[in-house]
Amino acid sequence: MLRFIRVAKSRPLISAGATVLLALVVWRLFSDSTSEMVQTTYFDVKKGDFLISIIAGGSIEAVNEISIRNEVEGSARIIYIVPEGTYVKKGAMIVELDSAMALDQVNQQQISFEKAQFSMIQANETLEIQKSLTDSDVRASELKLEFAKIDLDKYLKGDSFQTRRDAQIAAEKLRENLAIAREKLYWSQELFKKDFENKTVVDNDRLSVNNLQLSLEAATNKIWVIQTYEHPKMLRKVQSDLEEAKNDLERVKHQVEAKLAQYRADVETQKNTLALQQRKLDRDKKNLAATKILAPADGLAVFPVSNNRFSSESLIEEGATVRNRQEMLKLPDVSRMKLTVKVHESQVSKVRPGLAAFVVLDPMPEKRFKGFVSKVGLLPDTSSRFGNPDLKVYITEILISDEIIDIKPGVSAHAEVIITNLVNVITVPIQSVTTLKGKPVVYTSASASRAVPVEVGLFNTKFIQIVSGLKEGDRVMLSPPLDSKPADMDGSIMEEGEKPPTNDLSMVPPPANPAGSRKPGASLSPNQKTGPSENRGNSERDESGRGAPQQEGAKRSGAGGGFNRDEMMKQVKIYDKNGDGKLDEEERATMRAAMPSGGEGSGRQGEKPQQKPVE
Repeated sequence: MLRFIRVAKSRPLISAGATVLLALVVWRLFSDSTSEMVQTTYFDVKKGDFLISIIAGGSIEAVNEISIRNEVEGSARIIYIVPEGTYVKKGAMIVELDSAMALDQVNQQQISFEKAQFSMIQANETLEIQKSLTDSDVRASELKLEFAKIDLDKYLKGDSFQTRRDAQIAAEKLRENLAIAREKLYWSQELFKKDFENKTVVDNDRLSVNNLQLSLEAATNKIWVIQTYEHPKMLRKVQSDLEEAKNDLERVKHQVEAKLAQYRADVETQKNTLALQQRKLDRDKKNLAATKILAPADGLAVFPVSNNRFSSESLIEEGATVRNRQEMLKLPDVSRMKLTVKVHESQVSKVRPGLAAFVVLDPMPEKRFKGFVSKVGLLPDTSSRFGNPDLKVYITEILISDEIIDIKPGVSAHAEVIITNLVNVITVPIQSVTTLKGKPVVYTSASASRAVPVEVGLFNTKFIQIVSGLKEGDRVMLSPPLDSKPADMDGSIMEEGEKPPTNDLSMVPPPANPAGSRKPGASLSPNQKTGPSENRGNSERDESGRGAPQQEGAKRSGAGGGFNRDEMMKQVKIYDKNGDGKLDEEERATMRAAMPSGGEGSGRQGEKPQQKPVE
């Protein structure tokens, strides 16, 4: 025994299981010595109607209620708030917030809005002026293009022809004058031969002929120059002027569009700025108006209660600061009420909308009200998991169909949800059923030392349905006897004395987490979940805080992996290759390699497991 205690102390994780095992052994020894003084109590099995229901408590709430929230942006200080429990009329002031900052914001924003209006007007006027200037530029470019077209047409149809014709006319005149001068020179020479003219006259006539010949040659060359150079040059110039006028008109149009686009963009910017300033002004005015809250309907003023115990929000009172969208008041409609309860996960599968229920108010225990389940939560309630992370309950709403008079929200009440009513079935007290190797059994007066397997059905907090295994008239023990065999704390499935199969460790990889042990905080697998009676123990412990002793021991052994000598000896037989009943150093090394951590009797997570003594 002392060695067993030392082993338990060396492994903190199994200390709880070891303590339970010692308590059971001591109780067994004590019960053996005083068994003659204990009188067994039996329950007579009979058939009858069996009501299946769930009882849960909660608080009364209104089905319909108006939530009054702070609509002021940022935070605001409460100047006045109607006292809790006051009946208010529609339109009455119920909350007044500090409006000094909101009023300043409205005044400043009004100035900004007026500036934006002036900028918008100025931008529109500038746009109109620019439109007039650009229209003048476009018209000037269009007129220049028109003149260029006229010049081209004038040159092609007038100037070009007239220039060539003038040169031709001048050449013809010179040619005629040259002919006259030559004839005059001829007669002058004839008269000079006959001494009728002097030599001077002849020389002058000869000089005139030479001059006229030179002039005719120059006029002929001018016609050639006009046709060869001047005419193409002038034609190209007027054509170029026309192209330049067209390009200039396009440039002016593009410049006009760019300038107008810039001024239009400025107008649009000022327009958007004005709209932003308008919205900001409207929002500030809304904030100012939100500092005075009027009752939207008749109702009872109720202060909200935070479900979060770690909430840093201040209490709702005069002088308190509230954030934006924070709830300040509730105006419930007390004509229709509901009861909000929390149903444990072991029972929630039975509850569905539409089930009938009876509600009893704590201030009126002598009267019950009819109702029905209107809503069942889809997910567990997170607010109930702060104190106990493993607790999972589901918010369930029960709508009270009867009229309730003079009852305010928040009153404590409890409800009984009617699941079903079984007719003519066998039921026994819930403590009469226990589990043996994971199966429900009972002990009867006819077989006090032998367990009778049964098939169980529905159950409530007191009785459980027996589907098969018992008949009317049988007598079952209200307190099943403690098994005289060593307690199977790990729930082994193999029979006592059954020879285990021989495993070839070279072919089968060692388990990462051997059966019968579980790391701290790990969840049970579906195959490790407890039977119906253990579920009842959980349910009863959750609701009433009590559970059967044998269920408590089983849970502690399953969760903590308590010390089990029989299981340890089975492991010794597996690794005892030479069959001498002891483990040598090589066999111990093989056993340690197969179970490096998390095995039977392992210590805390992260600690090196200690080797168990082997005799």
